[in-house]
Amino acid sequence: MHSNFKWLVAVMAIGVCLALPAEDDAKAETIKLESENTGDKYSFAYETSNGISRTETGEVKPGAGDDDGSLSVQGSTSWSAPDGKKYEISFTADETGYHPKFRLVA
Repeated sequence: MHSNFKWLVAVMAIGVCLALPAEDDAKAETIKLESENTGDKYSFAYETSNGISRTETGEVKPGAGDDDGSLSVQGSTSWSAPDGKKYEISFTADETGYHPKFRLVA
């Protein structure tokens, strides 16, 4: 029983170490940050020194009644994986649901 507990602690310690961010990610800095919100429209964008970027815009679309409107959103995020490849997810989201598109950029 005591031996099983030691193995459990060892496995948990390894899991925690693997979940920690890479050195570059832990020291990443925000190099761009933009944000705007007018109440019925919003947008934001950011970029970090380790190659992560994100943009998003959203707008409230009026409906037939005061409580019938919907939110229409579009955006994208990109990052570089540890293997050096760059990935991007772009999406739209509205009354029909969430529609992502995933692609390998380079």
